[in-house]
Amino acid sequence: MASSAIPAYGTLLKRETTPGSGVYANVAEVRSMTGPSMKGDIIDVTTHSSAASGAWREKISSLLDPGEITFAINLVPASSGHKAFLADFTGRVKTKFKFVFPDVGLTEWLFEGYVTNFGMKAETDGVLEADVTVTLTGAPTFPA
Repeated sequence: MASSAIPAYGTLLKRETTPGSGVYANVAEVRSMTGPSMKGDIIDVTTHSSAASGAWREKISSLLDPGEITFAINLVPASSGHKAFLADFTGRVKTKFKFVFPDVGLTEWLFEGYVTNFGMKAETDGVLEADVTVTLTGAPTFPA
């Protein structure tokens, strides 16, 4: 059977321009993206009565954590979009983001979070870069 793999090239990261506006702009100069790094907490509920089940531990699923997204950009210090990340960081602003995938339907994943890391790099033999981390909060929205 032939693979249904989709090349990652062309995936867009978008940021809501003004909180609550529903208007998103592409984040410029994105080199790579990772995340969201979602995980679920598991609680051990084993009791002394669990021995009746053959002495196996019993566990239940608890809270879900949307995790983080991280991305690397070619930093353009005068870019209003790049300045917005610093404003989000210093202002502790919860911001909406979305990934738009390069599949046939341009599938979107929506999430919101806080910029918790903005690390600039300026290596002698390179370009200005920044690594940005957004710590997500609440439930992401995925298409059904």
